[in-house]
Amino acid sequence: MPRIPLEALVAAALPLAVLPLAAQERVASGQTASFTEERVEIYNAIGSVTLRRATGNAVTVTARAEGDEGSQLVFEADHNAAVGRFRVVFPDVDAIAGLPGTNSRGSTELDLRSDGTFGGDNGWRRGRGDRVRIGGGRGFRGYAVVEIGIPDNRIVKVHLAVGRATADGVTGDILVDTYGADIEATNIAGDWLFDSGSGDVVVTGMRGNLRLDTGSGNLAVSRVTGELLDADTGSGDVDATDVQVDRFNFDTGSGNVRARNLTARRGVVDTGSGDADIVYSGGSVENLTIDTGSGRVYLTLPPNADALLSIETGGGDATVQRAGAIFERRSDDETVLRFGQGRGRVRIDTGSGDVVIR
Repeated sequence: MPRIPLEALVAAALPLAVLPLAAQERVASGQTASFTEERVEIYNAIGSVTLRRATGNAVTVTARAEGDEGSQLVFEADHNAAVGRFRVVFPDVDAIAGLPGTNSRGSTELDLRSDGTFGGDNGWRRGRGDRVRIGGGRGFRGYAVVEIGIPDNRIVKVHLAVGRATADGVTGDILVDTYGADIEATNIAGDWLFDSGSGDVVVTGMRGNLRLDTGSGNLAVSRVTGELLDADTGSGDVDATDVQVDRFNFDTGSGNVRARNLTARRGVVDTGSGDADIVYSGGSVENLTIDTGSGRVYLTLPPNADALLSIETGGGDATVQRAGAIFERRSDDETVLRFGQGRGRVRIDTGSGDVVIR
């Protein structure tokens, strides 16, 4: 047998040494799985997820199987060097019944993979999966209640198709992605994205960057401080109270925008047909754009307003109910007025709605 040089043996072993270590474990109902990976992802097609602040250096996930057929659910935890995943695996069915006590007529459909994951291709599992209807009165009767403990400043992505998501006291880089679930969060901080297909989102107490996106639900936020507040809804309303941020963006397809006790240097309000009611309580306005297709605009400037306003109303009227306005130009098409030295810039454009400046 020919002698193989030691150098060749070492070179052949090197590719094996750099491969990431991976492990998979089965987790019993009620048992806790711990993740020390840099990023953690949780998948639950139907049920609830609760995010709470935790100590230590590991994200913990505890899931309980519920429902008449919940014993058929399987909980899997995957570990590698960079990403940890917790998956609720459902049996091979074409329909999953709605949660007890919910509207039996409402339902949603998604491509549910055999490993419990769903949504876009993130490199974990390729393929679309089987089309499954979730909700209504027919189908597999089982769901999962998932509780997640998150130490400060971790990266966590939560995927929930149908049910309810809540968060309290968590600081980190967090994504909560739902198809038809309501979301409620209190006293959170960091960089958050709430993305809901048709559910409502309510946030009370936030420090950092907050982004909210829903297809047809309402968005309500209060006690928000930080750099960015971005709220986007297709047909729901946006309601913001006690907001102090560097910049904001409120975008609705047909819903109304209402902001009270607002402080922000820059902002954009865009509605297709809804009204905009914006009330500043302090600070300065450097740049503000308000655009409504047919909605009305009510704008209350800060007490010491220093801005140049350009208003176009189409078929609506522009009314100023505030002292100190200097009209630079006024015509059927545009009204330009100034408060103070006019350092800030405010642009208001409505297709047919009235504008009231206070």
